[in-house]
Amino acid sequence: MDSKAIENAQRVAARVTAEADGDAWKEHHWTVARFLAGSRSAAEEDRWRRQLGDWRERLVASLAADAYAEVAESQDLLLGWLLTELRRSDDALGSLLALYPLPRPRPEPRSVFPMPAADVYGDGPEFYFSDVFAFVTDYLAVTVRRPLDGTSATWCPLWWEHPEAGARLSSLWLAWEHLRHDPALGMTTWWIQHADPHLRVLMDPRQGPFAACSPKGHTHEPLGPLPVEPYEPT
Repeated sequence: MDSKAIENAQRVAARVTAEADGDAWKEHHWTVARFLAGSRSAAEEDRWRRQLGDWRERLVASLAADAYAEVAESQDLLLGWLLTELRRSDDALGSLLALYPLPRPRPEPRSVFPMPAADVYGDGPEFYFSDVFAFVTDYLAVTVRRPLDGTSATWCPLWWEHPEAGARLSSLWLAWEHLRHDPALGMTTWWIQHADPHLRVLMDPRQGPFAACSPKGHTHEPLGPLPVEPYEPT
């Protein structure tokens, strides 16, 4: 049996044991019994439900008595049952993962442009916002309030469709994540040296990247790129 099967059996045994004394038990009871019975018969599934019911009663009694060594023994017993079924069938691991999927990994911090934030800061401090989208939605959009009348300021709800806006807002996010660790001057520096100049350009209704859009929606004919001629070294 490979390490992946063992690790998943341990994960499921630990979860079921931890949640056996709560509201989640009813679902665990049926799910684990279904896995342990495989597809052999309904009678086999009923037998496992009875056996798991007895297992839970002993576990709950151990928890009530603060007998944690016995709780650990109950978890090991459940782990043994799971491992036995995993050895029985080559398809058992797939069945277990279908019933108890792996938890979703935390999203990697990322920016629209030019690269994932993890490539910028590596193993540095944990990010407060997981990516630039969370930063704009959960912080910038609720903090910055402007009269978006298309005359003094404008914006585009689909800001990520504008390369310059994506690059500038990603820069704002990464600067905010870095400067927030300075409790004295970090946020002042961020607002004056980063947010204010970037927002002036972004929200400029005549010359900014959103000039062809409006706060009500994104235009399907955004501004084109700068005209350039291909460079040919002489």
